[in-house]
Amino acid sequence: MSERVLFFPWGWGGGAAYTGRCLALASALAAAGDEVAFADCGINAMVREAGFTVLESEPEAPRPPDRHPMPPFLPFADVERVFAVAATYHRVERVRRRVAADARLIEEYRPTLVVIDMCPTAALAARAAGVPVVSLADADFITPRVNGWMPWSTVAPRTLLPHPSSLPVWDTVSRELGLGEVTRAEHLLWGETTLVSSLAELEPVEGPPHRGELHFVGPMYWNPPGAAGAAPPRTDRPKVYVTIGSGGTVGRQALQNVLDACADRPWTVYVSCGFAFEGDLVVPDNVVVAGFTGLDTPLAWADVVVSHGGSATVLATLLHGKPSVVMPFMSEQEMNGRQLVEATGAGVLLRTSSTTEHGRLAFSDRYSGPSDQPCVRVADIRRGITEVLADSAFTERAAGWGERLRARRTGTDLVALAHSATDRTEVRR
Repeated sequence: MSERVLFFPWGWGGGAAYTGRCLALASALAAAGDEVAFADCGINAMVREAGFTVLESEPEAPRPPDRHPMPPFLPFADVERVFAVAATYHRVERVRRRVAADARLIEEYRPTLVVIDMCPTAALAARAAGVPVVSLADADFITPRVNGWMPWSTVAPRTLLPHPSSLPVWDTVSRELGLGEVTRAEHLLWGETTLVSSLAELEPVEGPPHRGELHFVGPMYWNPPGAAGAAPPRTDRPKVYVTIGSGGTVGRQALQNVLDACADRPWTVYVSCGFAFEGDLVVPDNVVVAGFTGLDTPLAWADVVVSHGGSATVLATLLHGKPSVVMPFMSEQEMNGRQLVEATGAGVLLRTSSTTEHGRLAFSDRYSGPSDQPCVRVADIRRGITEVLADSAFTERAAGWGERLRARRTGTDLVALAHSATDRTEVRR
């Protein structure tokens, strides 16, 4: 039986990965005969390029950030801080309006299944309407671990980002909808079926599922039908692929530092700039700069990948068996660098953070040590790339994880797992 599926990707300042993960599942469901549409949130240009309908919403629908300077590092210690700070969901009227807007889309579209990717208001609206929820998640979205996005922190999440807590708001709104109490923000992101785009061996989720069934399905990401800009060049030199995000949280100087690190090196460098950084860069002769290229083509081309440590990018890099050089711009990216790159031996992490007793951040770069600079230094980036290219063991270890990730992805029936949420005759309330 076909389903009518409505997707709600996170859109409050998030990157392309949230929408891309939804598009990966949407494409599989559409190919199986399901009817698919997207709420007006996330990155709508990606959705329309993939050929899916975007439903109109009110002006307050989530939007990616404008291109303005961002802090050099965002210390979100758990998912509650993301909700409170990025979306200002510590305001009860804001949450009520967003839940009501999501509920109107659900009432108008009449889905038999709602898919969320870190979108708690849609989860509440769907459950209030009796519609089962599939959640697409990183393991840290749903972990019960303290400081789930930043487990090395020694202070409370609000010490780093002191916005008011959103948890009382979620509890209030959930009770108003007749859905019971909310004791942890992470609980909002459990679906009747929850799909984590990784492996349990890489990113375990401690404890039993809060709701429904949990499945590790291997990497989920989306490639655009047509890449923006020139294709990766043919070359006999070592090939360096650079992708440090779509521009929402990454400043121009960070990318310029990468370009400067690659200047005059005996490498061929291919850069995906996403939706930002249009011009105003000093580009060395050995560098080709493209736009939103997707991941598969440049990853197949590369010998080493320089990235921001985004979950989709790092897991796709492992899937292709390529080593990583990670320079993070937020806590979750640093955790991916620690957990998916350093701990696996599949590359190097260029910057780590620590917290002081006064709730301040201290940074240390891999080679040059403690740093008060907003971005990783040029010399550190160059040394990181050089180290990984010089040691084939990084590639061998990445290739081993790639085999395991490919086996999980090819052996997973995403359509059947998504449809299993509708097999439950009663949505948990």
